[in-house]
Amino acid sequence: MSTDRPIQSETHRERSTDDEFTNDRSQNYPGDTARLNGHELVAIDEWLPGKAPSPYDIDLTDSYEHRTRYWRCKNCGHERNRRNEFTTPCEEPQPATPLEAGGYSIDEPRTRRALNERIDVHFAHPGPLYEVVSESESTYEVDVEEETCTCPDFEQRDPDDGCKHLRRVDLEIRTGLVPSPDGTFQR
Repeated sequence: MSTDRPIQSETHRERSTDDEFTNDRSQNYPGDTARLNGHELVAIDEWLPGKAPSPYDIDLTDSYEHRTRYWRCKNCGHERNRRNEFTTPCEEPQPATPLEAGGYSIDEPRTRRALNERIDVHFAHPGPLYEVVSESESTYEVDVEEETCTCPDFEQRDPDDGCKHLRRVDLEIRTGLVPSPDGTFQR
């Protein structure tokens, strides 16, 4: 018997690539969660005593409990037997994040720098003025009512949504890390 020929399974392995063949197990299914019309739905499985309801007159099962599934919205708490029964918009949508509430986009470079850089915001006394110490140890004054900053970026370019210092102060006020101009914290 000659051993020069490759074994068939090796030849098959050489030809098959991950791009050509897929199966259901390699695909990602969301499973027991869904989003529909602003609802954030979670499937809830419960075991109930008794036999499962059936449209048939004869019951061939010998069970003492059965599983039932219904859907509940995390936001508004409504429950429905089927996921597609959530046809109306959610009554209590999730509150906006501080970024969304401020109209900022994470795709904007100044917003990313405002979030990622080491910037210290100081609130000395009630009023619209905040002292900001940047990562370069420079100190700037931010006026949240006038929406101005004493940094070179703001003074030279006057960006539409403000410099990173102005954005950082606004985000820290919205998240409750520093008090608002009247001296109270937002929650």
